[in-house]
Amino acid sequence: MEAQQLSFDDVIARQALQGRDAGMIEAAFAETLVSPDFGELAYGAICHVARMQCEVHVDDVLRFCKVRPSHPNAWGAVWMRAIKDGVISRTGRIKPCESDPLKHKHNYPVYASGLFYGRRA
Repeated sequence: MEAQQLSFDDVIARQALQGRDAGMIEAAFAETLVSPDFGELAYGAICHVARMQCEVHVDDVLRFCKVRPSHPNAWGAVWMRAIKDGVISRTGRIKPCESDPLKHKHNYPVYASGLFYGRRA
């Protein structure tokens, strides 16, 4: 098998993904030291919403997860876990967060539920 030369863009994209993943792991670890239950409670909230409706957005999850992390990046590892477990999957759509003023109406992904088996919208 012949070695393939990566383009500059491929190298930068890989570095960006590695940096993102490392940052999420660090934030999740730091949050565990402060609030050991946050990750499980947040994951449970995502699963709860995914069972109730065909699409999942941060606004839906924040209604059920009353615990807030000390660092907002701690959510990243929880969302990635839900994706890897098949609880949610990417749709490619985004919409602004309306429920948390600290998120400044930033755009967040809309996910398809992997747990909802009712009638699709």
